Amino acid sequence: MGHPTYFNDSPLFPNPLVCAKDIVEYGFHEINVRLPWNGIGPWVQETLDWIQLSIRPDLNVLIWPMVICLVFTVVRVFLNRVLFTKIPVWFKLNETSSEKFPESLWKFIVYSITWGWSIYLVFFKEEPLFFNLQSQWTKWYPGEPIEPGVHWLYMVQMGFYLHCIYATLYLETIRKDFVVLMLHHVLTLGLLSISYLISYHRIGLMVLFLQDIGDITLELSKLIFYFKEQNGVECRWPEIGANVGFVVFTFQYVLFRLYWLPSKALYSSLIVSMHVYPDGPMYLLFNAMLISLYLMHLYWFKFIVQLLIKILVYGEKVSDNREEDGDQIKTKEDGDQIKTKEDGDQIK
Repeated sequence: MGHPTYFNDSPLFPNPLVCAKDIVEYGFHEINVRLPWNGIGPWVQETLDWIQLSIRPDLNVLIWPMVICLVFTVVRVFLNRVLFTKIPVWFKLNETSSEKFPESLWKFIVYSITWGWSIYLVFFKEEPLFFNLQSQWTKWYPGEPIEPGVHWLYMVQMGFYLHCIYATLYLETIRKDFVVLMLHHVLTLGLLSISYLISYHRIGLMVLFLQDIGDITLELSKLIFYFKEQNGVECRWPEIGANVGFVVFTFQYVLFRLYWLPSKALYSSLIVSMHVYPDGPMYLLFNAMLISLYLMHLYWFKFIVQLLIKILVYGEKVSDNREEDGDQIKTKEDGDQIKTKEDGDQIK
């Protein structure tokens, strides 16, 4: 079997049909070959052998993420009380916006920092990972050390997703996609941990770069929209800004998560990796987790399409349609009191 189309150079906009063809021809074929059709015993033994050979024993992956998770939680609660909950008061925002403002501001700040960090590592520190997919694998060897900049980004990201699990349960608004969101946090944490331990950090950097930008635009759009009503008076410009932000977010979501994620990250992990290193470790598990992540993005895109239809066809205003329409919406950003919105209240 020859090399795939984008084995040497991957352009800025790879042909999606060519990528899909290669993934079916090379990737799915390789998955089929590696599945334990002849019994799970040899496959388990081979996996255990690879784990023993390639995983670097490193207590950092256990200790630092938990420490950073605690730091994130303490800093978030502190900022909520001394600043984030005061900004809505200063601008006299309505109650609903005031409750949701701290969560969006926190996420906007964290995702902006981590995405900027990943841009530096993907485009300026390492080889051109985005355009040369081979470079994500050619230097790999079992037990390869990870340079400090990548190491600390991983520690921060793992700590952040541990914090996200706690925050989704105890600090943030409960939404329709609660279960999928929790699965996403656990899956992302698993991908980060595995890619760190077996030194698949270059493909991990690509995934982080492709994911975080969408959250920046989404949270910024929400922040702008929360200024729509100030001191009981509705302002037009925040709504216009939020609509523009939502259009930009939709474009970014399609480009980064639905187009580049499969044509760059999945293509690299499924196809390029096994051509560079045919017997590399964790192929089935790692790619199964990446495919699951992509399926989650497709699931969330359903909400984006539904909201676009509501805005364009029915003329409704921008809102987070993942939030429950019935029962109760729990918001716990103040850290102690749990507030709710009952049936009939409009959640924007």
